[in-house]
Amino acid sequence: MEIETEVTEAELSPIQAIHTGECPSLSGQSTLTYAIGRHPEDQSLHLRIVANSGGGMFCDEWASGSAIDALVQSSTVLISRSLCELHAGRSINTGGFVLSVLKHLGLVRVNAENSRHHEMVPGTTFEQVALDPLGAMGQVAAGDKRKTLKIKKGEV
Repeated sequence: MEIETEVTEAELSPIQAIHTGECPSLSGQSTLTYAIGRHPEDQSLHLRIVANSGGGMFCDEWASGSAIDALVQSSTVLISRSLCELHAGRSINTGGFVLSVLKHLGLVRVNAENSRHHEMVPGTTFEQVALDPLGAMGQVAAGDKRKTLKIKKGEV
């Protein structure tokens, strides 16, 4: 008798998490855990939501840093739904959670004219903000709440 097990895309993905972190949701009512990962073949960076303390559903699949940059750079106004394009057809919560992480990382900020809107921080890219707290040895800068996973020499 064969036992079937459900395997998620995240488990099959070749992307390797290089660090994880926590940040508040946009509402401040829950804490989100996220991971930043690197694809071993092309070294591209990716982001995914790992957990939500509030219990709301979300998509745990990786979103590429290049797709994040393209979306953020092409939009003058960003709202939660703007980032749903990264995981089309998945939980609507994911867009807001990704926006929370991008705000926490410093890629986007609240629009000065409308607190419900966000905008890209000029001169930033996903790669810059994702790797900013990491030094050559993979150490997190003082005061940063991101957790760093063990990184093998040459992976960063």
